[in-house]
Amino acid sequence: MLAIFLKYIYNIFLIYLFGLEKKGLKRMKNRSKSKKAIVYENLKSRILSNSLKPGEPLNEGILSEELKISKTPIREALQQLEKEGFIENIPGKGAFVSLISIQDIREIFEIREILECAVIRHAVTKVNPEKVEGIRNKFISSESVNKRVSAGHFKAGDEVHTFIFEAFGNNRLTEIYRRLQDHIVRNRIHFFNQSHPDRSEESFREHLEILEALKAQNPVRAEEAVRKHLQNSLEYLKRIM
Repeated sequence: MLAIFLKYIYNIFLIYLFGLEKKGLKRMKNRSKSKKAIVYENLKSRILSNSLKPGEPLNEGILSEELKISKTPIREALQQLEKEGFIENIPGKGAFVSLISIQDIREIFEIREILECAVIRHAVTKVNPEKVEGIRNKFISSESVNKRVSAGHFKAGDEVHTFIFEAFGNNRLTEIYRRLQDHIVRNRIHFFNQSHPDRSEESFREHLEILEALKAQNPVRAEEAVRKHLQNSLEYLKRIM
């Protein structure tokens, strides 16, 4: 499914290149949210939150009755989610929430390492140290509030990674990362019940080191901190899968 997702990202880049998506978004603002968008957001949210689990069947008729909507927007939303790698359509059997394999996990972390290490190397020279300090204080505050392993803690970690891309200042690249982040969040929530406090504490310290390196505007240290965090996270997931 990651190959499908990568192809989808490439297509998104081409759409941006020719300015088509921007025009499409402008048109969307001028009319109410489509039925397809409503179904898409509903199903995607349930997939990311693990309410719809990997391998679970998605029947158009059942979804139509459940959501009180016709089958056409259901079908269109399923097709969109399939393009993004969240759904797999098996001929003769139907649509299913895509499974999460070790290969999927490995590919996502390979993409992250390539993107995040390159981006932080450049972003480190652009960041405002005072803004980094604000992000750091917010991150530490989230740890104080969530003294146990919690979704809130991991959400704060996600914000650190997103901040790096926003600091870099390439809107197209940030949008690509946000789409990848949907898969990152889904995978984390799927394995969340198997999370150990020790890893949570390690992850917290790793994010702090990333922020400290950003504040010091040290590109070598920042890249090393990101790489170490991603490699440790991958090894942890491989152990619990």
